[in-house]
Amino acid sequence: MKRIATGRGYIPLLTLIAVWSMSLVVDLPGLAISPLISVIDKVFPGATHLECQLLEILPNFCIFPFILLSGKLSMSRNKVGLVVVGLVVFLLAGIAYFFVDSILGLIIVSCILGMGCGLVIPLAAGLLAEIFTGRYRLEQMGIKSGIANGTLVLATLAVGLIEGKNWHLPFVVYLLPVVPLVMSVFLSRRFLSANGGSDVATPVQAHIKLAGLPAGVVRRRIMGIIFFYLVVTISGITLSFFIPFLMSAHHMSDDATGYVSAVFYLMVTLPGFFLGKIVCGLRRSTIPVCIAMMIVGPLIIAFCPSLTAYFIGASLMGFGYGALQPIFYDKASELAPSAAHSTRVLSYVMSANYIGVAVCPLFFVGLNSVVAFVISAACMAVVLVVAILRRHSFTFSVDDELAAYGKKHLD
Repeated sequence: MKRIATGRGYIPLLTLIAVWSMSLVVDLPGLAISPLISVIDKVFPGATHLECQLLEILPNFCIFPFILLSGKLSMSRNKVGLVVVGLVVFLLAGIAYFFVDSILGLIIVSCILGMGCGLVIPLAAGLLAEIFTGRYRLEQMGIKSGIANGTLVLATLAVGLIEGKNWHLPFVVYLLPVVPLVMSVFLSRRFLSANGGSDVATPVQAHIKLAGLPAGVVRRRIMGIIFFYLVVTISGITLSFFIPFLMSAHHMSDDATGYVSAVFYLMVTLPGFFLGKIVCGLRRSTIPVCIAMMIVGPLIIAFCPSLTAYFIGASLMGFGYGALQPIFYDKASELAPSAAHSTRVLSYVMSANYIGVAVCPLFFVGLNSVVAFVISAACMAVVLVVAILRRHSFTFSVDDELAAYGKKHLD
């Protein structure tokens, strides 16, 4: 059986595919059924607009505490068993959607769905952080982000295509946990022992490079990544919330709005699959260049009211955000005192994404679309100044080994 190099040894290809499959579900709650909200409003005419919106918002609020719970449980529990529990809860909630016929029932099921997903989210990255190291880990974090974002794009498109047939049918996207559940057998001790792989069910005690730093320094670095990720998420997700209003104000069609949003999510997806090459090409300029994209993108959208400009702006914003996201996860993995602590540290950093999605509408409340995009660019401009001034700091620099690896392959 083909084996994959990890930087520490080798694992079977099927084990890696099993870990990848967990990323199929981590971005689905709420966002995947966003095209269905207008249909739900018609199915339940007595439901308020807020109740319909809760189907998108509540899963993210429920995800947040369960991400932190998963990180804590991963220190004392079998990680594969925890993954299975989370996937089973997620799948049962997905099945329940087909039997619920009230808006209150849908809201309750959505909360349960978020709880199950919250248990899986940090483990999808945490297992990669335990298995891989160095440039191997960075590449795998990119692939993980690409799979998660790509699945969200495809699921959203699928929901949009089938929503008119039966309002229950779009919830079929929430049955995807079947795939990682079936694949979880390839994470078992028996399979790994029989195929010469490391055991991913039990915490690995191999120390990560930054172990030994003072606890205060590690905490400051974690908080720096969390705050950086939070600002990037709020700035990036601005497009999803405000591009429909801006394009509507310029009398552009709903189809055009959908295409611009699709381009944004496509560009969020793509960098993950080529992150190693991106870092090899840009080396220590990787983070500043990504930040600059997230400055130029919203400014183009704000001041160039044309469909072509919106496509360009959305592409820049999506690419910058999509490349930065796995870099945050890789940096969080480096800050774990040992591989066994990776999931817990990642749970702290990943929570910033869901907090950002939840607070973004509140951050820009009462502002028109143009002002929202200008503020988004201004926030990232401040981050760019800080990144340049602190370019040698852990938060805003690319790992020396990765930069050296990039130089080796370019020279």
